[in-house]
Amino acid sequence: MNEYSVNPISWFSERELSFTPKHFVVANTALTEESTFWVHNTLKGRFSVMYKAMDDDMLFSVFIVNGCPAFEDPKEAIIYELTWS
Repeated sequence: MNEYSVNPISWFSERELSFTPKHFVVANTALTEESTFWVHNTLKGRFSVMYKAMDDDMLFSVFIVNGCPAFEDPKEAIIYELTWS
């Protein structure tokens, strides 16, 4: 008996995309380390992380704040919001 279990959906498919397609539903609650782990291990669909940029005029630079997840399945976005908001 193994003490580790591998999720075949996560192993054989690319669930976390590096870009956010237009049809993905963006959640309002930002990701934390714990919620990111929860998304990877609980949900089954594809998702991406959208970063909100804040522009600071005095420093002329862009700071990335917190990333919000975007889900392909609207039901998963609702489950995420109900759990982490």
